[in-house]
Amino acid sequence: TLAPAINLEVIETSILPMMDRLVADDIPNIRFNVAKSYAVLIEVLKRLPAEGTILSMEKSGYSGGPSSKSHELIQQQILPNLEKLQQDEDVDVRYFATTAASSISDIMQTST
Repeated sequence: TLAPAINLEVIETSILPMMDRLVADDIPNIRFNVAKSYAVLIEVLKRLPAEGTILSMEKSGYSGGPSSKSHELIQQQILPNLEKLQQDEDVDVRYFATTAASSISDIMQTST
């Protein structure tokens, strides 16, 4: 996966807009892969600093938490799409969306 090598700006301006469009794709396999990709992005955003990448963070020894922007992207862009996918007609789409959404509730419990 390329996730450790991308920064917050790339996720916000390139990846999430493309995934927003794919949430409504006609092909169920596309939609469940979107849900699976959201799960990966959530894990990345849980660790991603405001500046730089996870890879650069690990190389530098930085151990700070995720940025507030990461939390905002999860809540405002990813969660609404996962909620849509959890209502999908395809059982696999619903499963992967529910799995991804459960990792968001893990964030909510640790951030309160």
